[in-house]
Amino acid sequence: MKREYITIIVVFMVLLFATPVVFGAVHGGGRQKMEFPETISLLLTESGETIELSVEEYLVGALFAQIPVAYHEQALKAQAIAAHTYLLRLLLNRLELKESQENQGQHLITDDPATCQPFFTLERAREHHGEAFDEHIAKVRRAARYAAGRVILHDGEPIYAVYHSISAGVTNTAYSVWGRDFPYLRSVESSWDREHPDFLSVNEMTAETIRLAMFDYNRAASMPIDYALWFTNPILNEFGYVISVAAGENLLSGGDMWRIFRLRSTAFEISFRDGGIFSITTRGFGHGAGLSQFGADVLARRGFSYYEILNHYYTGVSISQI
Repeated sequence: MKREYITIIVVFMVLLFATPVVFGAVHGGGRQKMEFPETISLLLTESGETIELSVEEYLVGALFAQIPVAYHEQALKAQAIAAHTYLLRLLLNRLELKESQENQGQHLITDDPATCQPFFTLERAREHHGEAFDEHIAKVRRAARYAAGRVILHDGEPIYAVYHSISAGVTNTAYSVWGRDFPYLRSVESSWDREHPDFLSVNEMTAETIRLAMFDYNRAASMPIDYALWFTNPILNEFGYVISVAAGENLLSGGDMWRIFRLRSTAFEISFRDGGIFSITTRGFGHGAGLSQFGADVLARRGFSYYEILNHYYTGVSISQI
């Protein structure tokens, strides 16, 4: 797995923002005010330090952590706007849960991809990217500055602007990954992703590794004695992504399998061979829903703007200035 690619896991979180700009958000039967952030309080999980930074500074660190910065600037703009929108969507969730929350002033975002979006400090970005940091820092800053004033909307609200590294040739639906449908996360063509040198990957896992992962997922899970019966009856959607697999007595979704076994993609095939070894062939990298980062780069190099890229990967949306 190349280090510059980071699998994005979508979860809910709570945020602390200093926010003078307002936005209408649906809450119950009426409209409440959603505030856009000017500064962010960010918890660095490794050190335990909390830092204050502007949205633009946050997006710079997010780009360095989330996407190869050698990609075309239009692709970086698309990614930065998606990352910004995702933050705003989470802020809207926070507003909608306001009445049930306590200690309203103490909510942080983090750099942990298991609970939020990945983020690099400039020091870590320089260490991670090496010479590419100095080569692309100006381009990254331009993309972040541009994205800090824009948001992707559907029905007047920020969307769950999820993204992934490489699709399986078409993007996935939200329902196939999380069991919840969103009208703007439909499957769309991304056949150019097959051009990526790491589009197809084969990984091997021992039966013991799989057993331990299943135990962590469900301590009551049991698997058949016959290894060949561990994964059966795979159901795929029309786009080649796994909807469900029978794992012993457990029925797991493709998204469950991706999370439990840390697969490269939700488009996969599993086979067993002698010696207690399972071979897993994946297509693409990530859950497959929303923006394909590699696809965005290909389209950008073909002359597409960030606006056209975002409107391709998110169905029926608008990109608005704030």
